[in-house]
Amino acid sequence: REIQFTRGRPNRVQLYRELIAITCATLAYLKQASERLAMASTPAIALWQLQVHHYEPLVERIIRQSERRVLADEPVPAGEKLVSLFEPHADIIVKGSRNTEYGHKLNLTTGRSGMILDLVIEAGNPADSERLLPMLERHIAFYGKAPRQAAADG
Repeated sequence: REIQFTRGRPNRVQLYRELIAITCATLAYLKQASERLAMASTPAIALWQLQVHHYEPLVERIIRQSERRVLADEPVPAGEKLVSLFEPHADIIVKGSRNTEYGHKLNLTTGRSGMILDLVIEAGNPADSERLLPMLERHIAFYGKAPRQAAADG
């Protein structure tokens, strides 16, 4: 949290160095524990090992990403960024000058009553203006005719 509110790149870089060092040390302890428990065969340890093997490469990826982005001041393309350990498939969504959000961009088609007639979960963060025509084409393909009215917020 301190990183989020720190002013000035040098201060932020130092905090990231400390956080990365702590994370690497924690990861080393985790690997050591995993190796020591490798021969154990209880269901709880087996479940724990599955979780370790799932999260370990994700944490390593976040460390590399942080080293590139913050320490080396290298731009990391949005498609390469891991923004959530628990939802690795989440995308970065930016709309104008509003706050950045994380998750999935949705395009909806609704009827007059507000009932959802169609839903597309987009990959990445395509511009809203680029999605209007494909959504209209989907509507025509599903219902055999164009909608009487259309409105968009993009």
